Amino acid sequence: NLGPPDPLVSRTADKYAVRAHVADRIGEEHLVPLLQVVYSGAELDPDLLREPCVLKGTHGCEMTELLPGGAAAADLERLRHTVDRWVATDFYRHGMRERSYRDLVPRVVVERFLGHDDVPPPDYKFFVFHGTPAVVVVDENRFADHTSTMLTPGWEPFAVANRFGAASTVPSRPAGYDRMLEIAATLGKEFDFVRVDLYGVDGHVYFGELTHYPGGGLVRIRPRAFDRALGELWRSGTPIPD
Repeated sequence: NLGPPDPLVSRTADKYAVRAHVADRIGEEHLVPLLQVVYSGAELDPDLLREPCVLKGTHGCEMTELLPGGAAAADLERLRHTVDRWVATDFYRHGMRERSYRDLVPRVVVERFLGHDDVPPPDYKFFVFHGTPAVVVVDENRFADHTSTMLTPGWEPFAVANRFGAASTVPSRPAGYDRMLEIAATLGKEFDFVRVDLYGVDGHVYFGELTHYPGGGLVRIRPRAFDRALGELWRSGTPIPD
């Protein structure tokens, strides 16, 4: 989109500011519990870090630290340096110049870790075009043996490949999937395209983030005809061919 910037895109790209937007649209019960918001490493509360938690930069990507067992006292200095490094990073300039990240306030949120047995839950990433979910990507084991499986909203696999291999078997449809579809449509209806990231934990749906430029728009999907089909869906609403 080469038109004027949409303030709502920037506001919802901010991983802290988006929480108020999401709470207004679908309810606070779908937000991951927030433990702390900090603007420097010195502000980190070591008592809160003893809980299973996740540190996440709010003003860009690739700024995530999982602490499924909490942080030991010996980790505190390293985490403070990490937060300071993230806060000093202008992700717009040093990333792919995605304008949704331009001039965002640099800060870090500490959220509760949602997984079980030190394993993060799968990500369910809904590609929503003009308010209608068209693709769901199931990312499993993101920080280990990462797989990424692309499915139709009806849970049928697409015959495509991306930079991560698909799971060897189709992932199970999560409990609460129908609610996920409703949430993805609700959060996506204000944009011509957005990726809505959700988690399902013990049947409850949690919001992850809104991503306006997945992979900076540079992730290749094979065959190229599928890429073109997504472009036609975005531009004119043409459904993805079977």
